[in-house]
Amino acid sequence: MEVGHFYFISDSFYQKYDTDKKLMQNKETIEGKQADRPCFFAFNDRKQAHIYWLIPISSKIGKYVSIYNSKIQKQRQKGVKNPKCNTIRFGDVLGQKRAFLIQNMFPITRDYILSTYIDKNTNSEVMLSADTEKDIITNAEDVLRLARRGVPILFTDINAIYNGLLSELQQL
Repeated sequence: MEVGHFYFISDSFYQKYDTDKKLMQNKETIEGKQADRPCFFAFNDRKQAHIYWLIPISSKIGKYVSIYNSKIQKQRQKGVKNPKCNTIRFGDVLGQKRAFLIQNMFPITRDYILSTYIDKNTNSEVMLSADTEKDIITNAEDVLRLARRGVPILFTDINAIYNGLLSELQQL
């Protein structure tokens, strides 16, 4: 796995670690056709070299701009001078604006990676600009620090998944 690249994950990950269906669900086949959705942006875990963090992206820009703006507005109403929403970020993927749903991120290992997101026009792996990648990772690490301190900022129990992955790695 490469930092800053995009991946699709296997159904076996969901079966093992998402029994409560709080993660964005796989749509590997839609009406009998391979769909490979959602795709996830990857970055390294700072503590464990074999664990990565995946952030789903969405093309539903209107929906997530509205949520983003609502979060900013609520902070302004509370008197925050420089409001910030680091749970949803935006950037271009293959020339299209996408929402990076940091609030839905989770840990994973290579064992659960199905495939890499490939640009059909260039036959190369899809990547972000350096500035967008830095913005996503910086905000994701901020959110991760809060989540690890017990702030309910993510939609799933990342600690349970992380500990399960650590157990798997220790058995190797």
